[in-house]
Amino acid sequence: MSAAPQLNVSGDEARPDLAARGEIKYGFRRHDVATLRATLRRVADPIVYADPVSTVRSVYFDDARLSACHANLAGLGVRHKLRLRWYDAPSPVGDCYCEIKWRRNQATGKHRFRIAAGHGLLDAPLRQWPRAFAAAVPAALAGPCLRADQPVVLVEYRREHFALDDARLTLDYDLRFYPLMGRRAFARRFAERLGGFALIECKAPLGSGRRAQRALRPLGERAMRFSKYVTGCQRLGYVAEL
Repeated sequence: MSAAPQLNVSGDEARPDLAARGEIKYGFRRHDVATLRATLRRVADPIVYADPVSTVRSVYFDDARLSACHANLAGLGVRHKLRLRWYDAPSPVGDCYCEIKWRRNQATGKHRFRIAAGHGLLDAPLRQWPRAFAAAVPAALAGPCLRADQPVVLVEYRREHFALDDARLTLDYDLRFYPLMGRRAFARRFAERLGGFALIECKAPLGSGRRAQRALRPLGERAMRFSKYVTGCQRLGYVAEL
C-alpha cells in the first residue's frame, strides 16, 4: 500500500466565523443570480478575497456505508463531515484546507487546518488522503479522518461573500458534482450539474443574525435543509433522492 503523504499543516484556525454558529440556508429555483446578488448588495457589504467571485471545490470523504450522508438525511443532531477544500485552482496543487465540519443540534462549526502548497496529495491515491489528514491534525480529531476513508464526491460551485453586522452571507450557484467513489486518483470528469439553482447561506453566532434573516424575507423563500454533499450523493445515484 502506498504511504500517505506528509503534510505541512498550520494549526486549527481561530477565526470567529468558524466557531460555534447557526446556519440558515435558502434555496432558489425561481430567481436569477443577478436578482439575488442585487438584493444582497442592497442590504450587505460585499467581501472580496482574491476575486469578486470565488470558485470553491471540496472533496468529501465518508466511510463505505456513507454514514455521514445518512446521518444528515436522518437529521441526527450530532455528526461530523470530512472534506478537503481549496479555491479557484482546478485541482489541489496550492494551499488548501482540511476541514472537519461538526454539528451539535442547532450549533455548527468546523475545525480548519491550512495545508501548505507542495503537499503532494495528487501523487498519492485518494484513499490515502484521510490518513494523511489524521497524521497531521491533533490526535483528538484524527478519528473523524480515519473513519471517513473513502473519497465520495467533488463538489464545485461559484461563491460570492457578503457581511451584515456579525453575519456572513454567501451566494452559491453553478453547482456541479463529480463522482469520486471507487476512484484511485483525483479527476474532474463526468460532472452532474444542478442547473437553475442558487443558495444563500446565513451564518452567524448563535442567537444572532436576525437582521440578516429579515433582509432576506422579501425574496419569498423559506429556510430549507440543504447539504451540498448529500445533494451530490443523490445526484450521482449513491443514495436515493427524497
